[in-house]
Amino acid sequence: MTIRAGLESRFRDAAFLLREGGYWLASLGMLVAGIVLLPFLPLGVGLYAVPGLLGTLNLLAARAQGRAAGFTSAVIPFDRRHLAGKHSFGELAAMVSASETRRDVSWLLFHAASALLAAVLTLALPLGGVLYVLAAPFWPLFPPDAPLELTIPVRSWTDAGLMILLGLAYVAGAWMLVPWLARRLSGATLAILSPRRYADLARRISDLSAARASALAAHAAELRRIERELHDGAQNRLVGVVMMLGLAQRAAETDPAAAVPFIGRAQDAASEALAGLRAAVHDIYPPVLDELGLGGAASALTSRSPIPCSLNITGLQRAPAAVEAAAYFVLAEALTNAAKHSGADRIDVVLRTETAGREEILVVQVDDDGDGGARVGAAGDLPSRGGASRDAASGGDEPASDGSGTGLAGIARRAAAFGGQLILTSPPGGPTHLRVELPCAF
Repeated sequence: MTIRAGLESRFRDAAFLLREGGYWLASLGMLVAGIVLLPFLPLGVGLYAVPGLLGTLNLLAARAQGRAAGFTSAVIPFDRRHLAGKHSFGELAAMVSASETRRDVSWLLFHAASALLAAVLTLALPLGGVLYVLAAPFWPLFPPDAPLELTIPVRSWTDAGLMILLGLAYVAGAWMLVPWLARRLSGATLAILSPRRYADLARRISDLSAARASALAAHAAELRRIERELHDGAQNRLVGVVMMLGLAQRAAETDPAAAVPFIGRAQDAASEALAGLRAAVHDIYPPVLDELGLGGAASALTSRSPIPCSLNITGLQRAPAAVEAAAYFVLAEALTNAAKHSGADRIDVVLRTETAGREEILVVQVDDDGDGGARVGAAGDLPSRGGASRDAASGGDEPASDGSGTGLAGIARRAAAFGGQLILTSPPGGPTHLRVELPCAF
């Protein structure tokens, strides 16, 4: 490591420790508030303050975890809970005794005890060393009855030399101690706030169970939609074909020329039925994916967008057919949603394959410069743009191109069915950044 790289690394370590020292006041205040509230919990009165207190603690712990993860480039493999809304007393009691609360409290005690000490050492050692080295040579300027006071009174060049050596030792100690403290503080923060392995596995099982349930629900909805389309579309038209041919047959027995219009109408109905069948097949698995691949299919989608749209497929690799189909429908719905509700002048689409650990992820990213305010509603709560709630009857989000979901909520459900996720950033006023991650090895 070069001297410059070593200095940059030490400055980064010191900045992390000093930043944690700055957050020490928040940790101390939180600890004092918890101690004051603790005697009132058995009386029930203190439970009213629990949501706010736990919410603040959760926020502090989440920020600390994010800072530690950013410092160490670690990946946090789980989402923290969100404490919002009103809760019953039973729910509040469960929050207090939850494992995540215990981890947050453990981190709070650790941070309140160690962050300030680490920050003080980070400042005191190098500054003290520099002070000793710079001040010791000026001992002759001090009168004999009031000598320069460092660790010892400096009355001779021997004393000054000892103080200079001590100052250099302080600097060397800081050089070695600061990175050690930064690693220990960040590592301990991540270790305390991360769930134990069995808890992580339990969370993963729960996520997979939810994804399986979502996939089954989407599959059932898809079957119902196909049945409705075939019944209301192709089947009715085929019945019309049969009726027209029957009428043509009867007409041909008496007047062959009179049968021609019926045959023409039967042909039109058959063409419409064929088009309906093609549309149903397209919604199950678009043939364009087999013909052009995901990149070509995405190019066809973006070229039909009413809003000018750019497409970047650098780094895109082939994925399983089901994953590519999901990505296609996600992109189609995202473009439809943006065209209807964003008010954007431009859309940028990125398709690429990323590697996260040992797993490959197909990423669909759609950015627009529109009005923002998009949100993802819960099941049955449709997403909206511009902060105004919309439902299907009042012109809400466009139904998904395959009918399995509605707007952003449908995109989120489709991603969850593959074990993926929707990440949406859309502040009021824009811009909107939509990112969908689909694991290739689902």
